[in-house]
Amino acid sequence: MIKTGKEPIPVLTYIAIMSVCFIINLPGVAVAPIEGKLRETLHTSELEIQLLTTLPNFVIIPFVLIAGKLSDYKHKLVLVTIALIIFFGSGILYLVARDMNGLIVACCLLGVADGILIPFAMGFVVNSFNGKYRTRNLGVKSAVSNFGTVVAGFVIGFLIQKNNWHLPFAVYLVSVVPLIFCYWLKYIPGFGDIPISASPAQLNQAKISPGNKSGLIGKRIWALIGNNVYITFVTFVIVIYLPQLLIQNNMNPKLGADVMAVFFIAVLSSGFVLENILKGFKSLVFPLIGFLVTVGLALFVFIPKTWAMYCGAVLSGWAFGIAQPLIYDKTSYAIIDPKKNIFGLALVLCALYIAISAEPFIITGISKLFKIKSINTFAFQLSFWMGVAYTILSFILRKKFAFSIEKNYYS
Repeated sequence: MIKTGKEPIPVLTYIAIMSVCFIINLPGVAVAPIEGKLRETLHTSELEIQLLTTLPNFVIIPFVLIAGKLSDYKHKLVLVTIALIIFFGSGILYLVARDMNGLIVACCLLGVADGILIPFAMGFVVNSFNGKYRTRNLGVKSAVSNFGTVVAGFVIGFLIQKNNWHLPFAVYLVSVVPLIFCYWLKYIPGFGDIPISASPAQLNQAKISPGNKSGLIGKRIWALIGNNVYITFVTFVIVIYLPQLLIQNNMNPKLGADVMAVFFIAVLSSGFVLENILKGFKSLVFPLIGFLVTVGLALFVFIPKTWAMYCGAVLSGWAFGIAQPLIYDKTSYAIIDPKKNIFGLALVLCALYIAISAEPFIITGISKLFKIKSINTFAFQLSFWMGVAYTILSFILRKKFAFSIEKNYYS
């Protein structure tokens, strides 16, 4: 049995939770490495390639919210199982598709399945664990999700060497693992016969806000949404704009894939040391996040060398990896009704995908408005100054809810 801070859960249930977490960051990872083969084989246009890359994120957003709303009702385990079947089915469709239409349909189905699974994966951890166990396992959950991306990157790199352009999409078939283990998800509170118990924080909030019918503290939810949008926008400039920046500066495009791999490995590693960071920096954790991302982006902006890009990716990846589990853990302190756990998480999770999807449009819009020629350079410069602002703001507001670190996080 696994200790949770409340009722323990079976080991197989924990494996089931982490197997779902392992696959939720996979959509989109197989497209970028095989862009050249797709253009050559299917004679695809740039717009079609962009559709394959961005469609999952656009489809994910509404289905994250739909899943959050459906979590209020019974049969949640059935919904998760259906989503896993769709995920696995989309992987098969990718393998048999013969044209762009087939790939786009598979892409949309993958977005639907992932949109449903993302808030539930977070909900599995929040409903199962409490106190320091929840904080620790949200860090592990973040690490496992990003580890899935890193492993998929290596597998895709190996499969690309084969002559069949379909093979890299086989990484999506790993969803068969959580599908096999999904039976044991019924032992998670709220997913089977075990009721969800309110955490001490939720009981305290219920006493403070007895007339709140929504089950959520709106101001806190909006503060966390803002925090999540901001830190995602600032850090994901590396993922979105680095490949184009390298081409612009006549550098090896392969460097972009290597730097992004280092970024996600840094995100992965931070999840395993989250408790130590909380104990070491306490109320200064969010200013630390801002400092790390600012220094990381400064290396990209002011020292455009290969070594600086690797170091910048590590620092920015650590910042993002520390921020994510903390933001989602703090979401539980903005929820009064335990039945609204997944819905509240879905709202904050949506912010991440909105930030990633909207960033290219915002950067392009500002560039056109001020007639900036080098969009890629501007994207990194803007994110650097936003990192500076985040560091200052998080230090000034370190006692406010969105940036505070309570003693129970590190005691």
